[in-house]
Amino acid sequence: MSTTETQSETTNDLHIAIVHQIGTTWHCLFAILDESGTPSIQETIAVEDDAALNELVAAKSPANLYAVLQGSDTVCRTTTLPDVEDDQIIEALRLQAEAKLLGGTPAHRRALAPLDGAVGETNRVGLIVTWPESSSLQYPKCLENARFIPDAVALAALLDGLRPTEPLIYADPQHGTVTIALSHANGAALRATREIATSRDSFTQGILRTANETAVIHNHSDSFTQSMNTHLQHALAETLELQNILLLPDVIIDGAKKRFQHIANIDNAWWNTWGISIGALLAATGSLQALTTMQQHAVEVHPSPLEKIALRLENRTFATRLIVAAVLALALGPAILSGTRLAVLTVMNPNIQTQYSEAVLERKQHVVYKELAKSAWPMTKLISDITNNVPIGVDINSLQIDVGEPISIRGRAINADGKSAAELIALLQENLQFTGIYKDIEFSYNPAGTYGDREFDLWATVSDSLKRPTYKPEKDFGRWTLAMRQAGMSMNDLEPKVEVADETETSYSENASPLSEANADTIPENTDTPAFTGDHADRERTDRSRPIGRESGAKSHSDARDSGSARTRVPDPLSPELIKTMSRDETNIALKDVTEGLKRIGRTDPDTKKRLRTEMRLLLDRLKEVPE
Repeated sequence: MSTTETQSETTNDLHIAIVHQIGTTWHCLFAILDESGTPSIQETIAVEDDAALNELVAAKSPANLYAVLQGSDTVCRTTTLPDVEDDQIIEALRLQAEAKLLGGTPAHRRALAPLDGAVGETNRVGLIVTWPESSSLQYPKCLENARFIPDAVALAALLDGLRPTEPLIYADPQHGTVTIALSHANGAALRATREIATSRDSFTQGILRTANETAVIHNHSDSFTQSMNTHLQHALAETLELQNILLLPDVIIDGAKKRFQHIANIDNAWWNTWGISIGALLAATGSLQALTTMQQHAVEVHPSPLEKIALRLENRTFATRLIVAAVLALALGPAILSGTRLAVLTVMNPNIQTQYSEAVLERKQHVVYKELAKSAWPMTKLISDITNNVPIGVDINSLQIDVGEPISIRGRAINADGKSAAELIALLQENLQFTGIYKDIEFSYNPAGTYGDREFDLWATVSDSLKRPTYKPEKDFGRWTLAMRQAGMSMNDLEPKVEVADETETSYSENASPLSEANADTIPENTDTPAFTGDHADRERTDRSRPIGRESGAKSHSDARDSGSARTRVPDPLSPELIKTMSRDETNIALKDVTEGLKRIGRTDPDTKKRLRTEMRLLLDRLKEVPE
């Protein structure tokens, strides 16, 4: 059976298909919605098997697909609710559903909504329908994602606030379904049940029994029940040859026609076949849409990890356990972690206790050394640092170091290496500043002498006595000594490993004065002269390069005064071989010393005076030999 109505074209989003199985036949109703939301039947088609239904649905591709659910596979409950606002009545209905169902049905197989009230009613009727998962009905593949509408919901949609005196009954002997909607004093009652359909008579008796029970439960009078029973017997007797039975009062049919567009005057046989589909369409497009959301399977949601965590935290039991675990972790976690680390260290280091004791002892020693550094200085180290940074051409006469006090250096500088005496003094200040050991370095020097030599004084504050500066090889006089440099040895001639003790047994001045041997009486007697290989001239050059101030150690100014003033100083003897090796500047300085010595000696020491005159002649001869 097929009925077709020509309609104006519309978008596919407004296409609706209602599928209802009667016996073994699938009845498909296709409809569209206009701009105001009013449904209009587009086509009705009946197919015989599941394969034909799959092909039909695939060809039509409706935007919204619904299937009528047999009442024998559902549980239908009604409840009386107060006539209040929609939000309040829905909340009250939800509480009633929890009380009646006790959470035994999943959300995707449960639907509830308040029915439309009739004129003059002071109460509202709430309808609760569930689809148990134990249902044995099998549906074609095309209905896998369809939404299901129970036949009780279709009858409720046909009522639409109407309260006829006759009942609305739908019965399907193929599935044993009996669904009834009956008006009563407080609204309408809906029931869906399963009756034995072994024979037509037994099924008819089951329909009558269900209607009578419904009337008695809702306090109808005996006369009303008897009258209804008689009317139903006559109506059922006229429908013995039909596959399904749908009894609708005329007022219901007239009301349904008014809610459609372009619907013709159709006979009762058409309504018997398509009446439930019409009611399902009205429910899907009207105020009972909340009752048309049931599905075979729950919608699979793939939340993000953050959403999963938030969803889990909404569970009070899980949140409580998580809080308890966090408290235990905060309380016991550090102790467990420390114990685990200690166990691992014990296994990996059997002598951990001994190593720990040594580490503690070393730390204590560091503390002691740090405190000692504040009250004691390594004098030998400080003297070595000062000596290493003295440029060639500078002689140190005295060095005074007192703990906590600025150091004091007194000496003389001569022109050497193309630099004037003043430049060499400034270079000494720069070298000491570069080490990082000294700060606030200041100096003063006397006017230049006849040969450009200058007497100077230098003061500096010790900032870090324990610091070990890193010297470049060309500036490290401990490894590449002045004697080696004067002997013509290059840095490449040095062995890779040179013992510091061997190099530092004797200190050498960077600007050894040729008159340094004149102060040989100030050198300690137990000082060993380092042995050098080479000829006599090399040994003389080495002896000549030994500085006065550096060999004498760190002598304070008071010690220098005790050893005699400059006015009583007698120059040390100069050998002819030593004079022959002097440069012009060295010869001039030595001549100056000899001349001043002759002035001081007078007639008290004729031997010394004679020696000095001999040395003066040799020095004058050397000046004639050395070019300017």
